[in-house]
Amino acid sequence: MDYLFPILFLGIVAYLILRYARSGSLTGALLGGTIKREVGKVELTAGTLTSQTLNVIRMEDSDGQGFVALSVVSKAPLAISMVPYRLTKSQALEVAKLLQQAAL
Repeated sequence: MDYLFPILFLGIVAYLILRYARSGSLTGALLGGTIKREVGKVELTAGTLTSQTLNVIRMEDSDGQGFVALSVVSKAPLAISMVPYRLTKSQALEVAKLLQQAAL
């Protein structure tokens, strides 16, 4: 019973390393796909010590289905954070439409 937690923890770490090796990126490992093209980046905040960037990425899953990934990357001294979001084509178009309406 004393070995259950370390074995479970190492199993999860090994699974994530395998997914990272298969996809080639942290975003791909977390969302289950490979990056086909990085469309662009938008600087959300830029300070002297911290910054946030929104990345828009075209990805493909193992079945060949394309999807859009959005990832918010936050950087600070001695810290970095990434929150990825997976969007279907219809969800991405809906978000684009809502952003267009909000910007007018």
